[in-house]
Amino acid sequence: MGSRVNVLLIGAAAAPLRSLNIARLLGGAVLTAVALLGAGIAIGLQLAAPRPAEVAAAPGAAPMAAAMDQLGSLSARLFRLESQAARLGERFGVPAAAAKAASSAQPGSGGPMLAPRVSPPSADELDAQLELLEEQLDTLADAATDRQVGAMRLPTRRPIDGGELSSPFGNRTDPLNGGRAFHAGLDFSAPQGTAVVAAAGGSVTYAGFRADYGWTVEIDHGNGLATRYAHASRLLVAAGALVMPGERIALVGSSGRSTGPHLHFEVLRDGAQVNPRRYLAGL
Repeated sequence: MGSRVNVLLIGAAAAPLRSLNIARLLGGAVLTAVALLGAGIAIGLQLAAPRPAEVAAAPGAAPMAAAMDQLGSLSARLFRLESQAARLGERFGVPAAAAKAASSAQPGSGGPMLAPRVSPPSADELDAQLELLEEQLDTLADAATDRQVGAMRLPTRRPIDGGELSSPFGNRTDPLNGGRAFHAGLDFSAPQGTAVVAAAGGSVTYAGFRADYGWTVEIDHGNGLATRYAHASRLLVAAGALVMPGERIALVGSSGRSTGPHLHFEVLRDGAQVNPRRYLAGL
């Protein structure tokens, strides 16, 4: 089996996911291993390739041709792995050119050039090493996919384009009766009809009218996370719909217990309201 790859996933209650420095190290390590294998194949091809006359005269020409075919197949697999490693590097935020340059960088050295004394790896050894690389790249690809899916389900996107933050999370003076009260979300003041978008991907669990919240959309993002969008003038989704991050789900209004057009936005963790600032980027 391939080397175990440890991937750091940020908990749901932590700040938004950030680029993982380990991804750069993994990308460079994989590309370095691929480059070394490429060098081994090149040496093997040069040493194993017979001259045309020798091929015609040698009694073992058929086995040699089979070995060459096997090396050619390994070379094709190596090229495919290089391409896959480059795509993974870009997926983790490491430009292919930069990764290649980093993997090929070596400290200064010198000395007379002598014939190598170590035999090139055999076709079976190369095949085993390529199989190991394929397993490692598959592990990295799975980790990248899990990371992307996890990021899509974290409510890090601002739920409204523009809009002024008019009331924070926490205790405040109630805007209707003037008493001291707890505000369980963030209020964004915006013109009537402004689009409200999903802060993360998930499943709509409620789309309807609530007395205090007015026209409301609630989205389940999995892992105990949910978001609520209240006081809308119009709903654009229905319960059971699957939504993507940034998808339009409602229009700003002043329905329910409200003094004017705005979006009331909540983040719920295991059913309890938490400060949305812990998740939203740029606030």
